[in-house]
Amino acid sequence: MASNNSNASLSLATVIVEMDEPYVQDILQKAFSKYGTMIKTQTAEEYDSTDNSALSGKLMHWREYEKIDWDSVHRSTSVFANAYCIRKGLIRKAQMAFNIKLFTAKHPESVLKRGVPETWIFELDDIDYLDEALMECYEVEQGMSYNEDVEDPKLCQQFILKPSLTGRGAGIYVFDTRERLEELLENEFESDDEHDEEEEEEEEGLEANNKNGGLLSSGQAVSQIREWVIQRYINRPLLLKSHGERKFHIRTYVLAAGDLTVFVYRHMLALFAPHPYKQSAGDLNDHRAHLTNTCLQAKHEEFDESKAVDLFWNLDLSQEKLDCIFDQICKILGDTFAAVASESTSFQAWANCIEQFGFDFLVDEDCNAYMLEANAYPDFKQTGENLKFVVEGFMAASVATAAGSFLLDSKHISQDVQKMMDDDRRDLVEVFAHKNKRKW
Repeated sequence: MASNNSNASLSLATVIVEMDEPYVQDILQKAFSKYGTMIKTQTAEEYDSTDNSALSGKLMHWREYEKIDWDSVHRSTSVFANAYCIRKGLIRKAQMAFNIKLFTAKHPESVLKRGVPETWIFELDDIDYLDEALMECYEVEQGMSYNEDVEDPKLCQQFILKPSLTGRGAGIYVFDTRERLEELLENEFESDDEHDEEEEEEEEGLEANNKNGGLLSSGQAVSQIREWVIQRYINRPLLLKSHGERKFHIRTYVLAAGDLTVFVYRHMLALFAPHPYKQSAGDLNDHRAHLTNTCLQAKHEEFDESKAVDLFWNLDLSQEKLDCIFDQICKILGDTFAAVASESTSFQAWANCIEQFGFDFLVDEDCNAYMLEANAYPDFKQTGENLKFVVEGFMAASVATAAGSFLLDSKHISQDVQKMMDDDRRDLVEVFAHKNKRKW
């Protein structure tokens, strides 16, 4: 369609598309190809080896975070990026919990007071100091003490332990007793110690420490503060008979653009645990009943993509309940970005950046939605092949937003191209808009 534009003979912008995952790379290339020669895509090697003097100068990095030329993005108004340089206040679990706590203290009426599980930041550098660490989250200590007199494990107060920095379900555990928490932490510290010893062995004979990404040199102390969050576990999730009463979470794709408008992509996913939850609610060792990350399930031989992922709007719920859940998610996300956008040391929305996020939500048996975490560079591949059109639609909407906001001037956009962009963006729902007065 775009190739029929009278300006199609001139490339108005160049986008370096370079993603590690072929699943994502192919979808992105397809989305940009709809703009014909108005937007030219290249790999980094192709761009470096090409004479680009005839181009308008507009350049966008759509690449893995560590490959983006941040100096150019920061200095030039004609260089754009598919990520924000500083957004740890959103994607690091402890930092986001801290920002939300500050925001709700100032705005007690916020939906975040209810829409996020009660969360504590948990720091520990040695298992011997567990008592001191728990003093910072005494409600957890009280809950574990309460459980000592509860005979039915399903009636216990349960908590979930999550590393602040990791994703894709790594290092996540559910616990309800002090004994279990100590056992989990001891295993984590032992695992870290073994990893540190391996790193020290690998460093022997290296001339420069920084060649290995700044690893500790041999003989240095390897212990450091570990950071987690502890959340009150939602142990009465919404269960659907049509899906075998398995626990599920909702994956919501979110697009943040410029400084700052935030959109929710309407076509959300439901990701199911492989084991029924009802029978395993009190068995905290059955991770396949409690954890719903499909990237963990895919490692098992019996993994069935068709049973692991479904469309949110196809769930066996009334339209009223589906709409109610979606409205809650939109409100929670609006206030989440309001919370982080006000903390400039941990989140900076640059006008020439755009970024895709994956947010995870859990719904309880009363259809209350809770935000669990945010993920930068979400694992789109977990959507699978059957529902690939969801990712394709979100990518097309993201590319259309970048094209309309950054890459193409309105005078070069024909009616046909404008209609194509509007169609691609029709399933984006705006949930937050804010204009930063400060120029970073």
